[in-house]
Amino acid sequence: MWFAFQDRQYHQDDDRPDLKSTRLEQLAIGMQGAVYRLPGERIAKIWFHAGDAELRRLGELYAAIDGRLPFRTPRMIEIRRPGPYHVTIEAELPGVPLYKVAPAFGEAGWERTRDCVVDVLAALAEVDAPEVLQRMTVLDEDDLFRPEGTSWIEALTGLVRRRVARFGDQLAPVVDDFDGKVEQLLQQLSGMKEPESRLVHGDVTAGNILVDEDLWPVALIDLGMLTMAGDPVFDAAAAASLVELWLPRVREVEAAFDQAFVDQLGYDAEQLLVYRRVHSLLIANAHDADPYGRDSAVPLAAALFNR
Repeated sequence: MWFAFQDRQYHQDDDRPDLKSTRLEQLAIGMQGAVYRLPGERIAKIWFHAGDAELRRLGELYAAIDGRLPFRTPRMIEIRRPGPYHVTIEAELPGVPLYKVAPAFGEAGWERTRDCVVDVLAALAEVDAPEVLQRMTVLDEDDLFRPEGTSWIEALTGLVRRRVARFGDQLAPVVDDFDGKVEQLLQQLSGMKEPESRLVHGDVTAGNILVDEDLWPVALIDLGMLTMAGDPVFDAAAAASLVELWLPRVREVEAAFDQAFVDQLGYDAEQLLVYRRVHSLLIANAHDADPYGRDSAVPLAAALFNR
């Protein structure tokens, strides 16, 4: 099997005729990896950071939530390592990414885009966090995010402190009073009520929601990067930014989503803002080890913290 990856190719000998292919069609690329279509309604995903043990736990998560949502979720078939990166073979899911067919913000019909995202988040908020999440990591970390006995607030606070320790020197020059704002953020987190643990996807984007021709969600992909046992409000706060992360009007988009979260899901507006700052800080350096060399999100975090 050949995987095109920048200027390099990785090959794994395979006797099965259906896998003796040439270059494969690339379907997507994200923070976690690159996805290619295979014959037989399957996909192959190259993982930029994940190792064998982490991917096996992810497979457990897939199995634990299978059938518990009103739309399809990934199913892992096997794990391989044909080169320097691990590759998972998964079932190809139906639908097309929401961003490819949805009206842009402000255009006629945009409300259907908003409602699609809200529907996905509402469904996730109904799913109890499976046990396997206590054994999983997030981002590119080796430490467990939330081992058994750790509260959501403690786990999230610990993650913020670790990211600041690793990447604060990149954020401090572009965020006014960075240390003071981080300390204020941690104080706000400490004052929050501990929520019931639910399945938090952590990366609900218009690329990870697959929809039908009526913009109904039929599948949700790319669990794992920030998938946690935690507060559904965090998932919503992140999604409001991620849907149009690079759009100059991102603050307007966030405000429109927040109003829907308050009105339809009963979420607290101030809590959404606190979680959004946390999420922005967490993903600011998520591309640092990306072999595709894509842009850092540091400027986006700075824009949010400095407004």
